[in-house]
Amino acid sequence: MNQPLKGVRILDLTMWWSGPMCTSYLGALGAEIIKLESIQSPDGFRFMLTSPGENWWELGPTFNAANHNKLGATLNLNDEEGKKYFKKLVEKCDIVMENFTPRVMENFHLTYDVLSQYKKDLIMLSMPAYGKTGPYRNQPGFAYTFEMLSGIAQLNGYQDGKPMTVLGVADVIAGFHAAAALLIALEHRDQTGEGQEIELAQNEGCLNYMGAPIADFILNGENWGRVGNRHPGIAPQGIYRTQGKDSWVAISVTTDEEWQSLCQVMNQQSLLADERFKTVAGRIAAHDELDAIISTWTAQHTHYAIASRLQEVGVPAGPVLEVHEMEQDPFLKNVYQEVTREYVGTHLYPSWPIKWNNERVLHQAPAPTLGQDNEYVFKELLQLSNEEYNSLLEKQIIGDKMLS
Repeated sequence: MNQPLKGVRILDLTMWWSGPMCTSYLGALGAEIIKLESIQSPDGFRFMLTSPGENWWELGPTFNAANHNKLGATLNLNDEEGKKYFKKLVEKCDIVMENFTPRVMENFHLTYDVLSQYKKDLIMLSMPAYGKTGPYRNQPGFAYTFEMLSGIAQLNGYQDGKPMTVLGVADVIAGFHAAAALLIALEHRDQTGEGQEIELAQNEGCLNYMGAPIADFILNGENWGRVGNRHPGIAPQGIYRTQGKDSWVAISVTTDEEWQSLCQVMNQQSLLADERFKTVAGRIAAHDELDAIISTWTAQHTHYAIASRLQEVGVPAGPVLEVHEMEQDPFLKNVYQEVTREYVGTHLYPSWPIKWNNERVLHQAPAPTLGQDNEYVFKELLQLSNEEYNSLLEKQIIGDKMLS
């Protein structure tokens, strides 16, 4: 595949999902990503969904999925010698990324104004949870808190029920905002020779996801509530049980024509003569009754069969897939890619939903093991001697095993 970012080097200090997902994507596009951790405090995502044991920091499934396409190096930035080599490494890179609270890089004395003295055209992207100013500046944040504070959770949940998070969607939103910002900064640098300091408040990125509810409140004073799988302006819409254990189909009727087609497929032509159902407003008012009718029909068929039949007649519908079904889905199966990694073996992972000249963007390498590329980073890029390199190992400034 043509790799449009080949030749770009990114020093990636980000942890968990939002930053690592961004750099994984940029690595798939050809950038050289150096994921920098420390043996004292590696990326916390390494420990998700795994338990303490031998090499357990290499077994986390979420870390493995979020960190493809990277080299792995370690460096203790709490050590003055470590900071010295970090600055030397910055000189070799185009971009530095971090998603700590603002006080972290400030306490290291490794902020943009310092690092840009070592690399004049440096692009540095910081992803503080709530920005570098304001009352929350030093508060750590995760996707769940962003979803709560941005209003996303307000809309998710059952009517009269509590707000619900969406399993980390805020991280994905922030990650792709970061990718867009970095690509624009690279273009600006190429045209002007100027570097850039970029601040991306992850919580603020989620506001773009809330466009319609925010606009409705600003313009009309309407404050959206939780309606489960329904929509305030569409009916019938919902998730309906189908044949099989915990099997469901999603159906959304957005026009009168789609309503007529749904009734024909269900063999419920009598509904078309009912005056209550001839308008969207009428169907919204009778949503519970319509859901009961639709559910009786869907329960007799499989989710794929219903979705296929409705799609044929122009009614938006799709099977609600469980994770184990996705790898074999006729639409999704070509997105999955086999990746082999030490410690965890060969597994299927989603690649990227983008094609360049009809060729899919694929993962170029598995997630790095801790410090796996230290020799390349310190001996080749920084030209350290064997004695200097071994000294860093002995002082535990670098390494490939987590300190317990």
